Amino acid sequence: MPFAKPESLPKAVKDPLPTTRRPAMVPTVDTKSTLYPKITNYIAEIVQGLQHLNHDPENPEKEVILDPIPIFGTVKLHGTHADIVIYNDDHIVFQSRNVAGLSATRDNQGFATAMSKKGKNLLRLRDLYLARWTHLNPNATIDALHPVVIAGEWIGEKIQKDVAIAQLSKRFVIISVNINGQWQNDTCFSGISLPNHDIYNISRAGRFSATLYPEDIQRTISEVEPLAEQVASQCPFAETFGVKGEGEGLVWKLAPPQYNSNTSLWFKTKSGKFKPTFAQPPKKVKSFDTVEEKRKEAASVAQVWCSEQRLEQGWDVLREKGIEHNMRGLSDYLKWVQHDVLVEEKGHIQQYNIDEGALKIEIAKIAKPWYVGRLHFGVN
Repeated sequence: MPFAKPESLPKAVKDPLPTTRRPAMVPTVDTKSTLYPKITNYIAEIVQGLQHLNHDPENPEKEVILDPIPIFGTVKLHGTHADIVIYNDDHIVFQSRNVAGLSATRDNQGFATAMSKKGKNLLRLRDLYLARWTHLNPNATIDALHPVVIAGEWIGEKIQKDVAIAQLSKRFVIISVNINGQWQNDTCFSGISLPNHDIYNISRAGRFSATLYPEDIQRTISEVEPLAEQVASQCPFAETFGVKGEGEGLVWKLAPPQYNSNTSLWFKTKSGKFKPTFAQPPKKVKSFDTVEEKRKEAASVAQVWCSEQRLEQGWDVLREKGIEHNMRGLSDYLKWVQHDVLVEEKGHIQQYNIDEGALKIEIAKIAKPWYVGRLHFGVN
């Protein structure tokens, strides 16, 4: 599949930064969360979303036929998610995937501590985004109560392990930007970064192209999986710094403007050691004991979904939230693992009518001994 090399994308903006004119803003009330959305692994969920968006409310029984849709992928980095949220009054908030307010005393891998020293540069970065947005939308007005959310990944040494980017010094990599309450097309803002201040743009690693075939999901998978394998074998982002090693995968967004900013239509393709194991459809067994049958179905998928990677992620989430790794943290840990499975695997759960109550019990049977064992061996 075609792959755009970094030099074919817009050049990064470097210091000295130009003076930018802030667009006019109109205040309203904003109650939306600024936390970054979860992204599915399941292409079938994307197709279902497209069918829902394109159904005819006047004729709900009419079958929705969807044409192939071009999609663009960017490299998925295995670090820890981090955002810079900047309000109209220049107030800056740092957040992780699960915590809306980070600080030096409640940090995530040193992200807030490092970024809090770059306040003036972050405001200039925000102004660059607003200037680009105004150029692209000359007749639009920005709502003053919508902050600019610069979403990214905090990567580098001691943040994660066994990936190429772990060999780099700590740095922030922009993956998406939300302006005026809407996620923007990555391509239009791909050149914006502050490399002199260890702030990069994921576009540095290039862009991947493929096609979503709503009527043939397997054909889509056959296109995107080899590209993810390519990234897993050699991380393109790390390679731009002369570092060799493994990557994680790709994040895909639909190219058409009417779909591009809709986060429910974004999906990820992981490969290598990050490739998820998908549960198989449950075998239909004739049984008079429906409770036991549901328990067995739940136990089967729980074994698949409670992977080492997911259990490790739950452990990291406790640290991110400032919850100590002890027996008092067990309840929070189990709730997170259960919730993550129910959200990430909802397509399979709904399609095969997996009993959620039974599934939670089976997840706890796996996650609890894993957590207790981790405490026993003193792992942090």
